[in-house]
Amino acid sequence: DGEFLKSFDEASARHPQVGALPLLKGSFLFRAERYEDAIEALERAAPLMANRATPLDMLGQIHARQGRFDEAIKAHESATQAEPANAHFLIGLTDALLQAGEVARALETSQRAMVLEPSNQGALARWGLALRKLADPREEGLNDYENLVQIFDLPPPEGYSSMDDFNRDLNAYLDPMHQDARAPLEQTLRKGTQTHDNLIGRGHDLVERLRARIDEAVFAYMARMKEDDAHPLFRRRTGQMRYQGSWSARLSDCGYHTNHVHPFGWISSCYYVALPDAVADEESKQGWIKFGEPNLNIGLADPIRRIVQPVPGRLVLFPSYMWHGTVPFRSQQSRTTIAFATVPA
Repeated sequence: DGEFLKSFDEASARHPQVGALPLLKGSFLFRAERYEDAIEALERAAPLMANRATPLDMLGQIHARQGRFDEAIKAHESATQAEPANAHFLIGLTDALLQAGEVARALETSQRAMVLEPSNQGALARWGLALRKLADPREEGLNDYENLVQIFDLPPPEGYSSMDDFNRDLNAYLDPMHQDARAPLEQTLRKGTQTHDNLIGRGHDLVERLRARIDEAVFAYMARMKEDDAHPLFRRRTGQMRYQGSWSARLSDCGYHTNHVHPFGWISSCYYVALPDAVADEESKQGWIKFGEPNLNIGLADPIRRIVQPVPGRLVLFPSYMWHGTVPFRSQQSRTTIAFATVPA
């Protein structure tokens, strides 16, 4: 910890006019939730950069995290004025507006982001939040938690007669990939580890056996989609898909995933490899996957719209724009999953 970001300070001392150095340092500090230190670094970066939009956008995100929504909106507006065709900056502005209670403006900025990037799942997620706050019936069609969150209890892969045996071997196979000492800063998991690089398509024998079962489930999910060229999920169906990213997450005691979406996906997932006994408690729902609750405090009266119990061998599929996270759990047993996002091919 004592060496964290020390190299950025050494590089900045040698190259004080390079704004990218304090910008990158500020982004790491932001992800580490050291907000005041991040602000200091970003305020140093902004005047050194020809394009100040990125540090302004990040400053806006920090101000929003601190509850200073007027300052957040001002910073995000400056970023969007500098780069009006940048959907990411419009999403940042939308977040600040939603948290400030300016829902009508948030609806408009999310729609502008969707025009720029129609398949940006982050923009769709914010549009859905604005619709929800406005009690607009389009939100029900967008998310439709009962039908678009689908559960598949997979049959054993080739060479196995039971999912218990397969998951036992798969969990052991994943052990060497979960040797990091702490959770990565850039991911959504807290108190756990996540594998590096993609799992699917990299020659991992057990993963590829599982992939055959996953493929069957994803194609079944696609086949159930309605014919609706106006719907952000259904209109992208081509009959084919490819994996956009795949990884394994392992949560330890008190671990969870923060609420999030997958900005560059289409169909997202969670497959359960090994679970703590705590998930059996149907009252506390420890370790369960929840849907509908955003990572923004926008005053929703009933934020969780659906919650699904994990079961070893169970695959849950849902739209990548749908907010999802994990209920924390207390156990000395780990919670191991494989997740992926697919896109049309």
